[in-house]
Amino acid sequence: MPDSEPDLSVIIVTADNWSDLRPCLESVYDSFTRGVVEVTCVDDFSRDGTTGRVRQHFPQVQLITNSVKRPYPVTNNQGLAAAQGRYVMLLNDDVVLAPGALNRVVQFLDEHPAAGAASPKLLNPDGTVQPCVRRFPTLGAALAQSLFLHRFWPGNPWTGGYYAPDVDYSQTQPAESIGTTAYVVRRECLEQVGGLDEAFPINFCDLDLNWRIGERGWEVWLVAEAEAVHRGGQTMGLKTLRQLWDFHRGMLRMYWKRYAARRSLLTNWLVLLGICVRFTVHAALRLLYLDRLLRNLPPGHRPGPGRDNAKT
Repeated sequence: MPDSEPDLSVIIVTADNWSDLRPCLESVYDSFTRGVVEVTCVDDFSRDGTTGRVRQHFPQVQLITNSVKRPYPVTNNQGLAAAQGRYVMLLNDDVVLAPGALNRVVQFLDEHPAAGAASPKLLNPDGTVQPCVRRFPTLGAALAQSLFLHRFWPGNPWTGGYYAPDVDYSQTQPAESIGTTAYVVRRECLEQVGGLDEAFPINFCDLDLNWRIGERGWEVWLVAEAEAVHRGGQTMGLKTLRQLWDFHRGMLRMYWKRYAARRSLLTNWLVLLGICVRFTVHAALRLLYLDRLLRNLPPGHRPGPGRDNAKT
């Protein structure tokens, strides 16, 4: 624990991933030098010796260890409950922050009191931009995405409204929603909106958090001058049946929490039916190994021509 009240608390949830966690932890200390940083690592029942290695190589890190695996929102909330900093960061264990990146994000938040949360620009390991900005989905966008329209017609306007391919990642700018891959929240904002909703699986809990932040009048920002490499985000890979179920469960939770009250009973039943059909189709594709064919289609929306998508 730091000797004085930390300026920044960083929460990293990990499980059997020491090879990524070590460079992630090293990058935190290289990335933030403008104040006191507190790092909390929530080990979600690792069996590869992660806890012992953290204690050996990073004795300054506060460890929370789980004896059973717990859902993603729960583990992050464990870290949030222990955080003491005036800013709190949720950080994936497969992210490497550029030197000084957190200095820039915290400085931006210090200078912009209306900003409740901010994220550095994410890069793939090859240096290309990894899109992290989203807009809140409409029913049309959800339907188009369910029909794989973003794969067959990457430039379509319906899913484009959600994936936000028009965002220029070379510019610092406000956003409706940014993933919690490397997400810094002002404590005052966090105390107003609360942590992650534990009724969600890993999917959509970040979208819900951004929604609550905007609902309270706070802004969410992308800080382009700060960069971080996210190894795990270049491809989502093929989902297991459990991952597919969690994704659709998150989709249903998001709809029911944020949209259902403004829709008719008929619309709500149709959406429920649509989510069930979507899960059934995706599960069938997975069982028949046909989901692999989707990976040969265009990858969907990416930053358009002239965007900051070159190697850096």
